[in-house]
Amino acid sequence: MAVWTLAVLFAVLQVTSGDIGSPAMVCTPTTPRVAFTLTRSTNLGGVSSTADLTVTFDHVLTDVGGSFTDVTNPSVFNCQHPGVYQFSFSALSLTDRSAFVKLMKNRQLQLAMWAGQSSFHGSGSNTAVLELEQGDRVWLAIGRPDLYAIHSNSNRYVSFTGVLLYST
Repeated sequence: MAVWTLAVLFAVLQVTSGDIGSPAMVCTPTTPRVAFTLTRSTNLGGVSSTADLTVTFDHVLTDVGGSFTDVTNPSVFNCQHPGVYQFSFSALSLTDRSAFVKLMKNRQLQLAMWAGQSSFHGSGSNTAVLELEQGDRVWLAIGRPDLYAIHSNSNRYVSFTGVLLYST
């Protein structure tokens, strides 16, 4: 073996077994774990209001980190751990209306998806990576619910997912 290979091997053995007379180094994750997927199983929208309509969800598929523990009809992700997050969402339009869903952060539009109206359902999705501070809020909204609506049923065509990529 080369001398540098032996040096690396010796260093790894020291880290994993510890020096004689000293405790072994223990690596523990210090980064919080946050990951969720929310789904909806009923239609939403097609109401007389022109103000954005927050999308609520009736099923928590995954909730690593407990962001939605004890929350009935979850809708808004409240950031407890600052970091860089990835959010994705998907929705299905009704057959007689288009779907227009916006990803919102602290009342500011981040991006949107649109699925067109036809004699069939249209689907759309989008993904964003956002840097969040503690207290930031992220949610989905139907823009102009008097014009737009989303369709879902027991197949849960509407979903919202968030994952903490790394802490800042």
